[in-house]
Amino acid sequence: MDSPEASKAAVNGAKRSAIFLAARQSLEPTPRPLSAKRSALRARKHRQATRHRHVGLIRTTDNQGACLLISADGTTAFVISQTSAALVIEKRHCPSEGPRTSHVMLFEDASAFDRWCDIEPARFDDPLLCDQLRRRGHAFFADHR
Repeated sequence: MDSPEASKAAVNGAKRSAIFLAARQSLEPTPRPLSAKRSALRARKHRQATRHRHVGLIRTTDNQGACLLISADGTTAFVISQTSAALVIEKRHCPSEGPRTSHVMLFEDASAFDRWCDIEPARFDDPLLCDQLRRRGHAFFADHR
């Protein structure tokens, strides 16, 4: 069995380590917001890197005759391709900060495509891009009736 002195020493050691951890966390610097000039430089660098972000999509469209649509700010790109019976859309979203995402969707009929177009969040950010996307999709379904 442990002696009372040993258990008291263990409790004191735990208290000391908790105090040390709290003191260490309070000394870590908190991130400061970027200045206006630094934010502008970061945004410019982000716009310049647009070509490099969507290189994989550009290679895909060259080989298969698909269509590539890129938003005005360069953060969102859509690749529209087709199979014998369905429309395939890949959406790639690459913001300057945060996670990069890629979604591939398969539409077998125009009604499902219209429902997706109605709820797609990019329609608020770049309405012209979404209008082009909708027109290309409708053209595909008109050809394959």
